[in-house]
Amino acid sequence: MRALTLSAALLSLLLLGACSSYNVTYDYDVTASYDRYKTFDYYTSKKGTGGTTSLMDKRVRAAVEKELQAKGFAMETKADPDFLVTYYPIVQERKVRSTVHMGWGWGYRPFRGGIATSSSQVRKYKEGTIVIEIVDFKSNQMVWQGAAAGALTGLENPEDANEVVANAVRDILAKFPPR
Repeated sequence: MRALTLSAALLSLLLLGACSSYNVTYDYDVTASYDRYKTFDYYTSKKGTGGTTSLMDKRVRAAVEKELQAKGFAMETKADPDFLVTYYPIVQERKVRSTVHMGWGWGYRPFRGGIATSSSQVRKYKEGTIVIEIVDFKSNQMVWQGAAAGALTGLENPEDANEVVANAVRDILAKFPPR
């Protein structure tokens, strides 16, 4: 029975470890004129942060600013910017079930027999996604959106969080502006 419990625990850890990487997706308006974008500001929204802390919100905001400025965009807070940026670090609780089957059997025609058992465990974990949206200031229409699903999953300490968030935001914004 102890081997069964250990096997189930190891399988669960492997499944949770597989969840630690993230998947980046993006979409954009092919008719937008991205070459005229030079300045940005943040779009304020009442959507909230989806269960993240203000510290995570700060991490994402700092990473977005750093990446956009590295691409040559300037932050504009006094005059009208060319585009607005909004972001959502969203964390949701997820569950994963692991089942281990064990059995022993014997048989000889026409007689057969065996003993089998299985054990299931449900593990909870938090899955986090970073969503970044770009809105054209003049038309107030979204022109670009990117997301890193799973980027905020399995963050154990603040140092990991800082590094993972910075990498995820860099990967999301790698395709902005579209060429």
